[in-house]
Amino acid sequence: MLATNPNTLAESPVLDGHSHAFPDEIAARAIETLSHGAQWFPVKAWHNGTVKGLVERMDEASIRRTLMCSIATRPGQVSKITDWSAKVQSDRVIAFASIHPDFDKPEAEIERIASLGLPGLKMHPQYMNCPADDPRVLRIARAAAKAGLAMVFHAGFDLAFERSDIASPKRIRNVHEAVPDLRLLACHLGGWECWEESLAEVVGQRIYIETSFCLGQCDMDMLRRIIDKHSPDMFMFGTDSPWANPLADLAMFKALPLSPQALTKALWENGNRFAGLDPAIGQP
Repeated sequence: MLATNPNTLAESPVLDGHSHAFPDEIAARAIETLSHGAQWFPVKAWHNGTVKGLVERMDEASIRRTLMCSIATRPGQVSKITDWSAKVQSDRVIAFASIHPDFDKPEAEIERIASLGLPGLKMHPQYMNCPADDPRVLRIARAAAKAGLAMVFHAGFDLAFERSDIASPKRIRNVHEAVPDLRLLACHLGGWECWEESLAEVVGQRIYIETSFCLGQCDMDMLRRIIDKHSPDMFMFGTDSPWANPLADLAMFKALPLSPQALTKALWENGNRFAGLDPAIGQP
């Protein structure tokens, strides 16, 4: 387990529902490639791409725990991601594996992921070149639900790709309706820069949503409409670190129009429940 700075954990705990890191040997290359892959506007990496760098940023923002997501962009990456996720998972870093839609026999890998104590899978339709509600994805979703795993979906547009509906809120809702017993998280408020569609298709459903790469991007009036319509039990704080500054994002999140009870749920309880963890674990 990674060392913890006790001075950063004195306040009430915070869980970041969306972050990324890479194996040490490829972290620098991954950050360089992804930083220059954005087509719409430049993005800055706020840590060096390693798990150590991720935790250092967490400590600066007094973030107790994070849900760290990996993305299998090719079928050949799947088993390696599972192995690495199991290796780096700790009380601070809850690691989500990933299964590419073209991976052979996903049910067996899902059973292995569950046996290693990992909480679930990350799907990214753009990087996987596969619609969120494709039959191959629904096969994975059904197996994940059967194994008690959760699934995190990138939702909405992505800076590195041309705009399309491949990860639209409607497609995310289709997954939810096809596999209603799946614990499902639609990142970026249910659809990055698809706020109106998310409000119509995802918000108000039994689908978790989080705020990564949205604070400062989504209009405050729209944020209020989303908060008012969505269950406080399904709303989470998220950063998309390293692509956002966790310290600044947390300050913006705490300024949202949330009651103290809803804020506690969003900052800690809901993320732990989504990952299949007891929210009481890690309480100071």
